[in-house]
Amino acid sequence: MKKNIYFISDVHLTFKEDHRENEKRKKLLDFLTTISQDAKELYILGDLFDFWFEWRHVIPKYWFPILFQFKKMADAGIKINFITGNHDFYTGQYLEKEIGISCFAGHKEFQVGTKRFFAAHGDGYAKKDRGYRLLKKIIRSPVSQFLYKTFIPADIGMQIAKWTSYSSRKLVKIGKTAWSEEYFQFARGKFNEGFDYVLLGHLHLPTVKEEDGKIYINCGDWMTEFTYAKYDGQTLTLKKWDA
Repeated sequence: MKKNIYFISDVHLTFKEDHRENEKRKKLLDFLTTISQDAKELYILGDLFDFWFEWRHVIPKYWFPILFQFKKMADAGIKINFITGNHDFYTGQYLEKEIGISCFAGHKEFQVGTKRFFAAHGDGYAKKDRGYRLLKKIIRSPVSQFLYKTFIPADIGMQIAKWTSYSSRKLVKIGKTAWSEEYFQFARGKFNEGFDYVLLGHLHLPTVKEEDGKIYINCGDWMTEFTYAKYDGQTLTLKKWDA
């Protein structure tokens, strides 16, 4: 019986075709192929893509081998849950209907046996992230998405995406140490609500903290850390992928 649940975040699949990006994609494919042997579910905690947007008849042409691997996993009965992050701008019907990925905005709460889980990307959770919270309301609004999808051709839209993705890395500075403590305080709040496990991403900082038998994990990233969380039905652990 497949019983393991896996969690990853912040893969940031880019438009580049350089050695670093190709190596990252290969590691991800190796990971997905390996866990297919014993995985019951996979949770992607945001920023799978550096940019994802679905037009009515067009999707980005990149990352086909990875999407195909997701489809094989879904067809094999592995449930894939994608909680979108700040780079996953608009997921329409393609990922769900054609690939078999269940997409969620915000967060997802679920229970396995007696254990309650809270999973999210984590963007906007830090107090100093208030500017982003306002921006998120604007760019994620149905009106903004309609205008982008209707009046901007896909090729131009992708060029805008490349520029904004590059610019955001220079402009948006995450205070990993300070924000990490805030994320743990957020997790504590969820512990007080009755959750046993809280899993987040966004910080690109692998973290495990346990308090009174409850565990907070930040899954790190798949850009430099290549870390993931695993729940085997008994224990939740943070691991580093080494093919």
